Amino acid sequence: METTTSSLLLTVVLLGGIACISCSDSQPEPVPAPRIENSELGIVIAAVPSPFVVGTNDGPALQLRAPGEAGEATLYFETTAELTGGINLVAEAEGMQDWFEQQPDGQYFGNLELGTPLGPAFTSRGSYVLNGVAVEEIRVFAIHPAANRLLRLTYRYPPGEGKERLQQLAEVLGEIEGLWETDQDASSDASDN
Repeated sequence: METTTSSLLLTVVLLGGIACISCSDSQPEPVPAPRIENSELGIVIAAVPSPFVVGTNDGPALQLRAPGEAGEATLYFETTAELTGGINLVAEAEGMQDWFEQQPDGQYFGNLELGTPLGPAFTSRGSYVLNGVAVEEIRVFAIHPAANRLLRLTYRYPPGEGKERLQQLAEVLGEIEGLWETDQDASSDASDN
């Protein structure tokens, strides 16, 4: 009886090990999200979150694209020059009301404050007709992570996807870093070794 129990126990352990090995072999290695740097904007997107893909990253032009049920969306990044005074993010966001309402069939949906790794950011959301096509847009105003500059993100997408697109935008905001931070981290790592 003792031999049968030992054999049975050994068989169970071996089969469990084989099952674990076969499970681990069938799982593909996760592909790391791409890292994007733009030296003219002075920002890094540490890991471009899904479903975004890079549309353009050339000079001051950085655009990410994301598919959606009603069509593709585009996220544009802009920065101002270095500013000497403070930046009033609330005024920037609230100032978009007039802009949205002046566009063809323009509507302003309001603004809100977001807590982000960059600090507080403010949004403005509205819709209008662009080249004969209705679009919605969320604009985000934040302080640049590496300088006294305004960082503006404009996310344009088909109407009716605001909630989903705001979540996607929040994920991108969580990945933005200042380019100088990355360089400092690399140099401090080198000096530690």
